[in-house]
Amino acid sequence: MSEHNLSRRKFLGIAAVAGGSLVVAACGGSSTTTTATAGDGGGSSTTPAAGATTTAAPAGETIVLDVLTSPSEYEGPYREIWSFFESTHPGIEIALFSINEDTAAAHEAKVAGGFLPAIEDTTEQQLVAGADNFETFVDLSTIDFPYFDKWTWDLENTWSDLFGQSGPRTISPFQGFVLTWQWNEELMQRAGLDPVNDVKTWEDQKAWLDEGTAWAAAQDDVSFFWNQAWHNWVFGVQYPEILPLAFADGGRQRLVDCWLGEAKFNADDSPYRHHFEFFQEANNKGWIPSGLTTRQWEGDMETSYIAGDSVMMFHGPWVWDKALAAGSDFAINDMQRGMPVTPPADGQAWKQAASPPSIADLGLFMRTGNKEAAHWEQTLTAWNWIHSPEAIPLRAEAEGRAVTYKLDEPLDIAGPQYKNVLKEIGTPGGKWEDASFEEGQTGEVLAAPFRIKGSVGVFDWEANGNNVVMADLLSGAIDVQGALDILQSNWEASYEI
Repeated sequence: MSEHNLSRRKFLGIAAVAGGSLVVAACGGSSTTTTATAGDGGGSSTTPAAGATTTAAPAGETIVLDVLTSPSEYEGPYREIWSFFESTHPGIEIALFSINEDTAAAHEAKVAGGFLPAIEDTTEQQLVAGADNFETFVDLSTIDFPYFDKWTWDLENTWSDLFGQSGPRTISPFQGFVLTWQWNEELMQRAGLDPVNDVKTWEDQKAWLDEGTAWAAAQDDVSFFWNQAWHNWVFGVQYPEILPLAFADGGRQRLVDCWLGEAKFNADDSPYRHHFEFFQEANNKGWIPSGLTTRQWEGDMETSYIAGDSVMMFHGPWVWDKALAAGSDFAINDMQRGMPVTPPADGQAWKQAASPPSIADLGLFMRTGNKEAAHWEQTLTAWNWIHSPEAIPLRAEAEGRAVTYKLDEPLDIAGPQYKNVLKEIGTPGGKWEDASFEEGQTGEVLAAPFRIKGSVGVFDWEANGNNVVMADLLSGAIDVQGALDILQSNWEASYEI
């Protein structure tokens, strides 16, 4: 790792390029309409877009391509999207499958045994392209890919500028994942709470959590106000980069400084202390269920919310759609609401974190073995199509997410998280018009070229080592400074900068 000699100026230049992505406005109709219901696996229709192209069938038998989409709640609409592809590309059949957190290990074992999907999604596999595994991924600069100029940021060069290897290796057309508060509005109204109008500061948020927790404790049919469970990736990659943004000393640049060796994770003014202090307070005040680190993300938290047994979660876009797919009354009745999770402390501007533009994870990729496979020509055809201006509107509407992709016509995004929260952020007249997205590259991404192969990383999330740290913090075995000391020790053992 030490042979890399990227200056701090170059790191920050890359962060500025990739972080300056422009989210395409979603305010009109699109030329293609998908009417699939998330997770229904059928019974829906797709109207082809004008100008659809057709590829001649290859000689011989139909080629079947295994394609992974994840998470599984989007398998239904993606079946319709790929069915449209099949209708315009005779001779290619898509065998679509999906995984979630609980089935990711089985998929990885199958791949290790020789299974070679044509196209995969990194997300549920928690797979990150980096200096130590880049050869796993097809180098997209070596293929005939005609759409690099469609992205609103420098997709073609950002990964290679950072890692010193040609690329990119994985790509996504979407704005990064956004985790917000998400709740059952029917229950919130029963509790007599109106957070959208009443929560304007960090202290307001704490008062709201106090009131909601007290209300839920007095109900026979509600188990939790804020239902929280454990997820190593969320607690290792998402939450620690989100919660500090509420504070004057918790901006993205200060977080990046820790990763690049310009500051220490365990300094008295470490921005990461806000992450640990928030969950310590949440545990001590009973805002979250006891035994956080032993609770299952899907089985204990998502299922309870979908069943109407808990009021809210700190979550991404997925369960808004899961509740709809499951037929939850409050979801069907358009009674899901939410808001940005980091109202400002100390008079700061309200910042809502979004995962940075995808250059290493949270996107699609092809394993290098595909280039030697008999189906490579068909795989490349499918890859280019799923990233084409014809397919991107279908995908955006299926997942209900904004894109960082130039389209001729505006999108009509109906995703419940986008509709209720994201489109209101920074929009004149919106509920949070004074808020803005923080989409810059994280320190973990910018420090990735210097990570020592096989090391634990700062949060040790890949091996779920962060579970022990959080469990010890909440039990009182260590304090916040002790948790920060572990981060610093892990950084020193994991990076050569």
